[in-house]
Amino acid sequence: MNMGESDFLKVIEQGKKEGKEFIKWWRKENDFVDFDLIDRYLQIERSRHDCENFDLLDKDEMWDLLQKNVSGELYHRVATKSDTIEWRCLGKDGKKHTYVCPYNAHSIMSIFDAQTKGDTLL
Repeated sequence: MNMGESDFLKVIEQGKKEGKEFIKWWRKENDFVDFDLIDRYLQIERSRHDCENFDLLDKDEMWDLLQKNVSGELYHRVATKSDTIEWRCLGKDGKKHTYVCPYNAHSIMSIFDAQTKGDTLL
């Protein structure tokens, strides 16, 4: 990435104003792609990794990606008060479990992390 730190932060801040909550980033070796919440990336990952380039994603873009990578049934339930995610999957005990959580960036990322077990995508 031929972008200085201040330019990088400007792009991030503009993206956040436009509703972007996730970052998809990769190293110059291009050996993996990783995803994170923008704020968590800025606090933890940015200092530890050499980011070659990145894309910013909004909640719906990350939801689409999650649906392609999740095992089990995943539903976005639209409601008057607040939308929810319903995730039906097999637990470690081999039994089917249903989890319901708010439809927000943190829930989407938590399910994504649980499904990928922290591994990055190639």
